[in-house]
Amino acid sequence: MNGPRLTKWRVESISTETVTGTNTNTGETREWERDWLVQRLGAGEFSAELTTFDRVSVTEIDEWRERHSVEDIDEVKPYVIVIAYGNNGEKFTNLYAATEPGDWDSLELVQQDQSVQNFSGELRERFDEAVHKTLKVEQRYQT
Repeated sequence: MNGPRLTKWRVESISTETVTGTNTNTGETREWERDWLVQRLGAGEFSAELTTFDRVSVTEIDEWRERHSVEDIDEVKPYVIVIAYGNNGEKFTNLYAATEPGDWDSLELVQQDQSVQNFSGELRERFDEAVHKTLKVEQRYQT
């Protein structure tokens, strides 16, 4: 999206209290109160270009197992929810299931966030890399 009233800012620094940015067209520097800026971003008044996934959380879920009696399943296979948080404030959720019991290396995508399907190739690679790294770390804690 482009328009005469839209401005682009590059974030130069973030502290606990403030965010400092530079207008990419004019070079003007400006400082905002961090809480105020975060609220505006969350409300959609401002937007940020999605470029990175700085935080990814992984949660193993037992709900599927609880709906099936022990005799219904031969082996316990983990189901994992992965939530990746983008630098623009959005979150993206995928569901994975193991094809081999207790083997996180065998996790396969079961359900993918619709937004992830629309990522460019480069952004998709960054997303997949962030998820892969986090799953590797979490796997160490599960074994």
